[in-house]
Amino acid sequence: MSYENIRIRVAAIIIEDSNILLIAHKKDDNIYWLLPGGGVKEGEALKEALSRELKEELGISVKVNEVALISDSIAPDLGKHILNICFFCDYKSGDYKLGNEKRLYSYKFFTVNELDEIRIIPPIKEEIVQLMQGIGKKIYLGKRWIDQ
Repeated sequence: MSYENIRIRVAAIIIEDSNILLIAHKKDDNIYWLLPGGGVKEGEALKEALSRELKEELGISVKVNEVALISDSIAPDLGKHILNICFFCDYKSGDYKLGNEKRLYSYKFFTVNELDEIRIIPPIKEEIVQLMQGIGKKIYLGKRWIDQ
C-alpha cells in the first residue's frame, strides 16, 4: 500500500445537552453508527471539508473548533487505511435533515447510556463517552479497526 491510498476522514463531535450527535450508515443489512463527516477532497482544508460534509449529510452549518481526537483505521490485510480526524464543533444553523447519499440511514443525539446499545465505527465509544463527560485527554488513539 502506498500513502496515496490513505483516506483522510474528518468528523464532528457535536454535543448538545450532554447528548452526542451520531449518524447511521447502512451497507446491505448492516447498520452502524459513526460521528458525522466524510472524506477530504484534494486541495480541501480539513475544516472546510468537515463543514461541507455536515451540510451534505445533515443540512447544518457548524463552527469547526479544535481537534478532539485522531485514530487510524487499518484493515488487518492492509487493504484499507482511514485516518480519522475528529473536531469539536458547534451547531450554527440549519434544519437537521438526512442527506441524499444512499448509505445514509438515520441520525440521532445519544445519551451516554444509549451508546451501550449501538455499534460505533471506528471503535471509539469509550473515548466518545470521556469527551461527553469532559474528561477526554488523549488525542491520538492509535490503530483502531472493526469490520463493517
